[in-house]
Amino acid sequence: MTVVGSGSKAYVEYWEKNKLGQWTSVFKTTGHVGSKGVGQAREGSKRTPKGAYKLGFAFGHSNHGTKMPFKPITKNSYWISNPKDPQYNTWQERTKPSKLDERLINYRVQYKYAIVINYNTYKPVKGAGSAFFLHVDNAGPTAGCVSVSESHMRQLMKQLHNNAHIIIVNDQSEIAKQYHHL
Repeated sequence: MTVVGSGSKAYVEYWEKNKLGQWTSVFKTTGHVGSKGVGQAREGSKRTPKGAYKLGFAFGHSNHGTKMPFKPITKNSYWISNPKDPQYNTWQERTKPSKLDERLINYRVQYKYAIVINYNTYKPVKGAGSAFFLHVDNAGPTAGCVSVSESHMRQLMKQLHNNAHIIIVNDQSEIAKQYHHL
């Protein structure tokens, strides 16, 4: 996937590699990124992180037939956003979260269907930013995620697989440079 941010709006394109090894566009749509646009993200910056990232597991209120590993949201599902927590920037099931942690069930529209963007997830740097997802659009800017329509998220949930990536930039010309980082 490619995401070109312009302010908090985004131009999103989903690509697949054909049998000849060529990339072909499957769909193009609009969506949203963070209210402060695309750039250097950190905890609370309201920016979508610029760069190329592997997509992680899918999650949501229901599984729409994804090929990716899937986690259902429960009343105890939290994304840990407290930089002082040793499980920072991970999904945890908890009964006693920090007030900084994101309770996933509270986002009925956005997290109906969602996929983790693996930014700062492998060896999390405390405070560098947490809870970056590709999710259902709520008709406005995100806190740093990428959002598209529910119908496009349903399509992505069905078509994406374990080796999917997302490239997030500010200008179309930056896509090729970021692609080489994959």
